[in-house]
Amino acid sequence: MAMNLLKWTKNLKPKFPAMIERFWGKVMGKDIKESEEVGLVPSVNISEEQKAYEVSVAVPGLDKKDIKVEIDNGYLRIYSEKQYENEERDKNWLRREFGYACFQRVFQIPESADPDKVEASLKNGILTIKMAKKKGYENYVKKITVK
Repeated sequence: MAMNLLKWTKNLKPKFPAMIERFWGKVMGKDIKESEEVGLVPSVNISEEQKAYEVSVAVPGLDKKDIKVEIDNGYLRIYSEKQYENEERDKNWLRREFGYACFQRVFQIPESADPDKVEASLKNGILTIKMAKKKGYENYVKKITVK
């Protein structure tokens, strides 16, 4: 599922939680609590700077090798798959746990973003992706005096 990179406006603020609840309230016709198809969806912050867009994704516990970032046909795709095992032994007992976790976030990138100038870094559980803007699309603000 793709989402557009949008500027945050105060007009969306009161409606946003209701929009999310309506959207995520049902998945494939099931309540979220009943659906086995719903995984963890990491929180994302998207900001627009003068010369770039920045996407920050909360991915605590993941390593660089667990995360994939790609741009494909105008979409930014962030995904991860991780398998894990944990085994503890004591005198008379054994406990072994294993699991699998995955997520995917997809965003439609704006026309002004340059898909050839994208950088990603991971620090303290935050994945940061910077997408430079194409020349001529940098924010340009000129104040006009009203006469």
